[in-house]
Amino acid sequence: MRGLVLLVLLWPIPHRVLVETREIDPWELFGWAMYSEPAARVQVRVDRLRGEDVAPWRAMGAQREAIRDFARRRTILGQLASPDALARRLLGEDAEAEGLRVMMRRIRLDPESRMLVAESSSVRYARADGGRVVRVEEGGATSAPSFDADLPLIPPR
Repeated sequence: MRGLVLLVLLWPIPHRVLVETREIDPWELFGWAMYSEPAARVQVRVDRLRGEDVAPWRAMGAQREAIRDFARRRTILGQLASPDALARRLLGEDAEAEGLRVMMRRIRLDPESRMLVAESSSVRYARADGGRVVRVEEGGATSAPSFDADLPLIPPR
């Protein structure tokens, strides 16, 4: 019983560290940090790469649900949820695509400006020898006011 009480008392410290360093959702995982900012949401866009052509991935049915599931996991777990499995699945189902780019946008409260900002990051994948899917590039995070939405993204449910 003491262990449980001690866990409840000490959990907010590592939870807050995970919120700050790994972008997990402060509203999830029994976090008390939920009162420190609005509920986070991650939006995901997947682009199909073929040569120099970049076009939105036309996800329907199960593929669209897979993207939504990833957006939900990324919202809750932040950087602990990698897009690698999503990329392998999508490229495994489209033999003509040479690669894809997964773009993620997280809306969060900026403590300095006290405004909602959108932080975007992206990861590129390509097919290697033997059809393996490899991560070839990771784009750094960029911030912009959240009203500066320029891409249609798939939100979590």
